[in-house]
Amino acid sequence: MKTSETKPKGTGLLIFLLIYFGVYGSMHVYFLWKTVQALQVQGWPLLFLTGFLLLMLNGPILVRALERNDQILGATAMAWVSYTWMAFLLCPPRPAYLIILVLVAAAAAWGILEGRDLRTERVTIQTQFLAPGSKPIRIAQISDVHLGLIEGQRRIDQVASILFDEKPDLLLCTGDLMDGAIPHLNHMSAYFAAINPPLGKFAVTGNHEFYAGIRESLAFLKAAGFTVLRAESAAAGSLRIAGVDFPAERQTGQTAYTDEGAALDTGDEGFFTVLLKHSPDVKESSLGRFQLQLSGHTHKGQIFPFNYPVRLRYRYIAGLYDLGQGSKVYTSRGTGTWGPPLRLLAPAEVTIITIEAAG
Repeated sequence: MKTSETKPKGTGLLIFLLIYFGVYGSMHVYFLWKTVQALQVQGWPLLFLTGFLLLMLNGPILVRALERNDQILGATAMAWVSYTWMAFLLCPPRPAYLIILVLVAAAAAWGILEGRDLRTERVTIQTQFLAPGSKPIRIAQISDVHLGLIEGQRRIDQVASILFDEKPDLLLCTGDLMDGAIPHLNHMSAYFAAINPPLGKFAVTGNHEFYAGIRESLAFLKAAGFTVLRAESAAAGSLRIAGVDFPAERQTGQTAYTDEGAALDTGDEGFFTVLLKHSPDVKESSLGRFQLQLSGHTHKGQIFPFNYPVRLRYRYIAGLYDLGQGSKVYTSRGTGTWGPPLRLLAPAEVTIITIEAAG
């Protein structure tokens, strides 16, 4: 296994903080102004509301600070409150303020219910790479589980239940299995270690593996029984699984292995090749060298209507797409939630992909 190196982080964190407090802070100021106008808030209620908004503005930062200091109970409580507030604040349009508040509250309640759900999506792909009459190969894909303060035992139980029922031949994870600091998550690796498909388990890193610390994340994935592919490939029965890291060097200062050419240059073209890549970006030079790319990262926007701006960045936002030259890409909506524990018109999924011989 390749080892990671640490590089200077530069000014990325400062730029992020400036954008965060500039944009998110402005939203809080606007909310305070509209609430004072609509409800005539003054005196002690105004001071309380202002204090609450300041706490919520700094909530995500406090979550990480508490988590890194092993204050797990406080971090979990702050995560639920501050991330739910984030979802609430992002939703209200400007007109008809009081009516919109009621509608947003209803949407948030529905979003919490949908966020707790986990669906099984099924995809079938026919290929000439399997001999006629051969047994189909069933792949389970999980992505963006974001195990952490909010996504924990309940989500693991849901995933395990689906996997034990489906009995896939192969389990693939396309990144962001964990979220945040690793130490208090270590016990969760045992639940994935108990799942042993006959053709193995493979994973790639997402951006959150780097945010949590790549060394710690790799140790967690290994303890969970995954073979992590970092610009490399491995055989799995009649399939070849290739994988690359998320390109996180500029954001985190940690070395990422992203060379798709190295991952796909196996010297053997007789395998059906699955490329694991956290972000659903497709390289033109890789087309024809893999039959199926599996990705995640987008969450399909997670909360409607954010699927629209996400689609502007990611063309292959969710589902199966034919890329031409014998290549396809499937983008998962994600198996958990990030930030707000809500999903709206973008339910979480475990994907069961059946590869079968053509004809």
